[in-house]
Amino acid sequence: MKRRCALALVWLALALGATGARQKQAEPLLPYTAVHDPQFIPASSANFLHDPDRVIGVMAGTVAKAYPAAILSQHGLVEDQSPSGPIAVTW
Repeated sequence: MKRRCALALVWLALALGATGARQKQAEPLLPYTAVHDPQFIPASSANFLHDPDRVIGVMAGTVAKAYPAAILSQHGLVEDQSPSGPIAVTW
């Protein structure tokens, strides 16, 4: 893929399921569940991304990360760490 950054965010579908299971049944589910500890994979393994897909890229020093817009649209917020300190990524 031409425009992939060094790393891509892995969709945490299991985390979404676990979050929904922890809420009381009478409470409405929130539209977004923030990702607090994202897991990353090498860009070469991110076969779920394609050239036209949008990502928000962050680079600090030699560390590059990509946050796919499709995942951010479902979660609303990713709280992550950069070499400079904590960051929040939103779409």
